Amino acid sequence: MTSDVGPPKIHRFTVGDLSCAVISDGQPEPPLAPALSDFFTPETGVPAPELRAAAERAGRTTLTCGYNCLCVRTPDGLAVIDTGLGKGFLGYGPHITPLVGGFCAGLAASGLGEPAALVLTHLHEDHVRGAIWPGEPVFPEARAFAHAAEIAFWSRDDRLPREQREPARRAIGLLGERLRPVEYDVELLPGVRTVDAAGHTPGHTAILLGSRGERLLCLGDTFYDPLQLAHPDWRTPWDHDARRSVAGRRRLLAWAAEENVPVHAYHLPFPGLGLVSRRGDAFAWRPL
Repeated sequence: MTSDVGPPKIHRFTVGDLSCAVISDGQPEPPLAPALSDFFTPETGVPAPELRAAAERAGRTTLTCGYNCLCVRTPDGLAVIDTGLGKGFLGYGPHITPLVGGFCAGLAASGLGEPAALVLTHLHEDHVRGAIWPGEPVFPEARAFAHAAEIAFWSRDDRLPREQREPARRAIGLLGERLRPVEYDVELLPGVRTVDAAGHTPGHTAILLGSRGERLLCLGDTFYDPLQLAHPDWRTPWDHDARRSVAGRRRLLAWAAEENVPVHAYHLPFPGLGLVSRRGDAFAWRPL
């Protein structure tokens, strides 16, 4: 099957002295993009009439689900924040296979070189599979980092859904000793610091880039869609701790808005960079 990912999508920018690039692993478009109703459900506290009204105002019924991998050149080498789904992914159905898996080609085209570090916001498949397909580490020389609570959670709980548990455990096993448990508020590499974003998963981690007074807040899966800024209490079926996910989203969005910190959003349309502003008790997104 040929790939429809197309030419590599690479967006370059800087944060102070840090050279950065967002590289797309893919971005399914309508009609292949997932339905909003798959993400925001009555079971997660989003009434169907409320979602329909919001979708009508937004003029769409699907979520533009991008996979935006962030690369950061630091004095200690290249850090990659999340690695996409990788090639040959079948987990969401064969229709998505040719639409994702573009990160490695994009990285090669970027000229950034091999990663020295993989920084994983969490261990859901769409953030880690690009580091381990097809069953071995893609970047065998790179160290990998994930929060200690994240590694412990996926390693021990057999009650978790198999479709989530198995990919996380596979990543933990294949990365082996290269996967290092970390805590919050730790500088992993110069200018790359972990931030508490737990709730989506127990060790979900935001990443703050900082250099020469400039910052960028990488929020992982703190939100999937701009509708979650307008409705910050909306949750998804993949949020493991409902209360904590909402509290964390509000806290991080308020920080970004109040201090005008640019944000990198993993799942928003490429390149997923924007600013957050206050709208009463909610927020709004402005792409950069």
